[in-house]
Amino acid sequence: MGGKAPTNCKEQQTEPFDVRRLHAARKQSAIMSMFDGLKPGQTFSVILDFDPGRLKRQLEGSFAGDFVWVCLEIGPPEWLIEIGKREPAR
Repeated sequence: MGGKAPTNCKEQQTEPFDVRRLHAARKQSAIMSMFDGLKPGQTFSVILDFDPGRLKRQLEGSFAGDFVWVCLEIGPPEWLIEIGKREPAR
């Protein structure tokens, strides 16, 4: 997998969550659940075997500017995306 791009989040999960092993109908909901469980400043990486455009639009629609999205590796066949919750502005 590719190199690490900087984000404005402090805490990152160490191993990427690989959704390729999940049933297609559960992939996006699993990622959204992981996002919901994040505290501000936390991130996680996810390995996808589908174009992440729809997932990104869903996050944009639900969370507007409250999330971080960094594409670390562009597919196909797989994408590595870092997703996080922004910390509140001071």
